[in-house]
Amino acid sequence: MKNLMKNEQGYALVTVLLIITVFMVVFLSFMGQAFSSVKQNQVVEKKSRSVAAAEAGISNYQVEIQKTFESQQQTVSDYIRDRPLLQDENKFKNEAAKKMAEVLQGKIISTPTNSPYRMSNYIVTSDPDPSSSKVIISFNVIGNDNSKETTLFTKMTIDFASIIDQRTIDTSNTYAMPKFDTVKPTSTSDCTTLDCDNVYINGNGNFTGNNNIRDNQTIYTTGALTFDGNGNENNITNVKIHSDGAFINNKNMNSASNVIIETKDSAKFMQNVKISGTSKILVNKTLYVNQHLELADHSFVFVGGADAPTTDANYKSATIDNNLNILSSSKMCVNGNLAAKKVDVDSTSKLYVLGKVWEKGSIKTEYTVDLNTFTRECGSLIPPEFNIKWGDNVNTIINSVDYN
Repeated sequence: MKNLMKNEQGYALVTVLLIITVFMVVFLSFMGQAFSSVKQNQVVEKKSRSVAAAEAGISNYQVEIQKTFESQQQTVSDYIRDRPLLQDENKFKNEAAKKMAEVLQGKIISTPTNSPYRMSNYIVTSDPDPSSSKVIISFNVIGNDNSKETTLFTKMTIDFASIIDQRTIDTSNTYAMPKFDTVKPTSTSDCTTLDCDNVYINGNGNFTGNNNIRDNQTIYTTGALTFDGNGNENNITNVKIHSDGAFINNKNMNSASNVIIETKDSAKFMQNVKISGTSKILVNKTLYVNQHLELADHSFVFVGGADAPTTDANYKSATIDNNLNILSSSKMCVNGNLAAKKVDVDSTSKLYVLGKVWEKGSIKTEYTVDLNTFTRECGSLIPPEFNIKWGDNVNTIINSVDYN
């Protein structure tokens, strides 16, 4: 009986030990799974935090790029202003987009100190599609949390569709009369003879001789300029002449091609004057020609009539003792009265007189114009100050984010 009881106690101990072992295995298994879940949760949490950091970086860089874009608008405006006038609207917008892409590519987009994100692979280009005027910006934002990194690829666009060339919408027209400063001295050193390519005289200049003006020569005086009459100044080409004082040529000046003669005072030509090839004679005060004056081949004569006495209605700003011939798309403008023996203006040319026209003592009315017409036809159009109108809907928009 005692042996039977001892055997039953042994079986019970084994059963208890088995139960304890099973519970220990199950417990350890649950504990292992719990520890594994905690570890996985920590990894997921780190991943989530690094993604959040990268997304915060995108928001920051969007703001910084927008600020940089706005700060560089004047740079782009200045660049486009200095380019040839871009009449084609799409070409203007494409050029602006290309320049903005170039400017933005060269700028550093700032990252706040100790930020959990950073930027890499920052690339700015203009859309190669010729019908588009977009700036395309792409970059990576790398978020970091306890050495766990998440990289987000970001693409942004700036659409220039709404920008406007301010010049094309300014309907105001402002015209400027000649200022008699077209010719600039190429040097201020005193080279005072006609042997020089560039003559500069600080004061009055007086030259004698026959046909001494050379092609492609510049003659500049701060006083009066006189060719004293011992010879002609014919067949000159690409010559530029400026005098602050009166200009006098005492012999012929025939076959002058592509020349500029300007004076801030009066001009006298004591024999014939024949200019062609887009030549210009610009006179601030009065013009006198003793014989014939002929303009041909897109030439231009302007007489300013400055200092004309307001009380003398018969005062002549321009006097041509013989014939005035304006031919082949040429133009003459006289601020004041004009007198000539004969006035001949062909169908391709124009004569604008802000006063009376005397032909052989009789008044002709067909060349007299009002002030507005004279200003428009004889002045140079001043373009409006260039400025791009950027519009209110030019925004940077995140349109693509890839989670890697």
